[in-house]
Amino acid sequence: MGEEKREFSAMVLLAMLAVLFWFFDAVGYFSAVVPGTELLILYGILELVFALYVFLALALWDLIPFKIPFYWWLLLVLGVVTLIFGYLGSTASYWAGTLAIMAALVDFFGGKKGWKANKMMALLGAAIGIYECILLFYAISLAMSVDLLLAGLFGLILCIILIILIFDFVDIKIPYEWWVLLIIGFMFFQWISVYAWFVAVTLIPPLPIAGWGGQVLLIAFILRLLDF
Repeated sequence: MGEEKREFSAMVLLAMLAVLFWFFDAVGYFSAVVPGTELLILYGILELVFALYVFLALALWDLIPFKIPFYWWLLLVLGVVTLIFGYLGSTASYWAGTLAIMAALVDFFGGKKGWKANKMMALLGAAIGIYECILLFYAISLAMSVDLLLAGLFGLILCIILIILIFDFVDIKIPYEWWVLLIIGFMFFQWISVYAWFVAVTLIPPLPIAGWGGQVLLIAFILRLLDF
């Protein structure tokens, strides 16, 4: 990890997405400051520092005349700290931290057979998708629309199929290809995750993460398309 310039990879892609979300999270923290929440300024400054460090450490071009060391475990720590900021700051902004953690894990497991970045991201998307489906089933008990039951059942079936494809448990004659991830990701993004987000924000207190399933699966689709 000490080369002058880093080649384009799944880790670089995810880390750069984390950099962008760190920047916008910082802007969000600064704009959310009201009397009594001055600590948000510190969160924003630190996330800008995180973004600057990772961006420079990736060494995508010769922006500075010296090398900044880059370690997967440090990226992991920054991701965890960012998630804590999101929780303490009540911003429900967890994208930067999640992407940083995934980039670190992809970098760590990248050399191990079978640990493809797209499968790791797809597994995360499936886990969030199951969580979203459980939310939809819970919403039925609150006498919400029966459409949520259909979305939850369909989403759960898609998640089970995806997990089977990832781990190759049985031969179900469905290939693990980019177009399969695109279809599943799009179904969640446009339908199931939207319903889950609506349910999550109507609960008191609102629940985090719901609504991310489709977005994570579409990132997995991009990684599969790039053969990462």
